[in-house]
Amino acid sequence: MEIIKLKSLFSDSDNLISRYDGLIVRKNIEKILENDNKVVIDFEGFVLITQSFGDEIIGVIVRNKGVEFVKNHISLINTNGQIKDVLNFVVSYSKKMKTA
Repeated sequence: MEIIKLKSLFSDSDNLISRYDGLIVRKNIEKILENDNKVVIDFEGFVLITQSFGDEIIGVIVRNKGVEFVKNHISLINTNGQIKDVLNFVVSYSKKMKTA
């Protein structure tokens, strides 16, 4: 199991708002998942994320691999209500659009 500490990637802000930043995180997630490892995403120090960021880090993976894969391979820690709400919304619409 590997932990991605988002604050180590984005130390200058307490908000994660861009799709491009989400792409950076997703590439890290995918690299870890290639080795059949599990990923923990640590949101410590962040107040909010946008739907674009959430879609890039979780939604794309749900659409490609499915909700069960995400549940079994990706965990979240240090999330607040806003972050959970955004990610739950992203998962909700992404599972309806699953491509794989």
